[in-house]
Parts: sequence; structure tokens; C-alpha cells
Amino acid sequence: MPQLDFATYLSQAFWLIVCFCFLWAVLANFITPKIADIQEQRKRKIDDFIQKADKLNKQAQKSLDKYNNALNEAKNVAEKQIEAGKSELKNYLDEAERKSAIKLGKKIADSELLVAKEKKETMQQIEIIAQDLSFDIVQKLGFSHISKQDIANISKKR
Repeated sequence: MPQLDFATYLSQAFWLIVCFCFLWAVLANFITPKIADIQEQRKRKIDDFIQKADKLNKQAQKSLDKYNNALNEAKNVAEKQIEAGKSELKNYLDEAERKSAIKLGKKIADSELLVAKEKKETMQQIEIIAQDLSFDIVQKLGFSHISKQDIANISKKR
């Protein structure tokens, strides 16, 4: 085996150094810079993506803040409208209740007058019937000298 021959060690060491230096020069001058450039490009792309993501995140946050502000404003407006509606409805109901109370008071007063009038008429009718009945009873009892006018005078004194 030639690699174990001591006479070829010097030439093997020479070619080993030459090949090593050549490979080192190729790696140092051609391959390593390309790898470093690719890594740098990747790093820049990643940084750009991170910056774009940050910008988008800030825009999304601003949009979310605008949305929340608009939502809160809409809630406030809705609450004010609801309160205004409640107030208007309360005023309307109070007015309707007042008008109903006035109408009801008038109807009650009219009904009381009608009842009083009918009571008076009924009492007059009862009085007339009572006088007629009293006259008939007095006549049947034999007091013929008592007239209807006498019975009417007696009942008016009461």
C-alpha cells in the first residue's frame, strides 16, 4: 500500500496542504460569502415581515380603538334616545292619565247628577204612590172626610 510508504509522506503532506489551501480559499472567497449573503437576505426579509406585521398590528389596534369608540358613542346615543323616549312616553302617559281623570270626573259628576235626579223622581213617585195608598187605606178604614190634599199636606210637613 502506497499510503503507508514513508517515502511518499512528504509528497502526500504537500498535496494535503495544497488541497486544503485550495478548498479553504474556495470556501472563504466563494461559498462562505454566498451563504452569509443568503443569511443576510433572510434576516432582512424576516425583519421586513416583522416591521410590516407591527405596522399592521398598529393599524388593527387603531381600527379596533375607532370601532370601540364608535360603539361606545353609539351606546351613549342609544341610551340618550332611550331616556328621551322614556321621558316622552312618561309625559304622554301622564297627560293621557290626566285627560282620562278629567273625563272620568265629568262622567262621575254627570252620573251623580243623573242618580240624584232619578232618586228625586223616584222619591216623588214613591211619595205619590204612598199618598195614593194612604188615601185608599184611610178611605177603607172609613175616614171619608180626609181628602188627598190633607194627606199631601201631612207628608210635606215631614
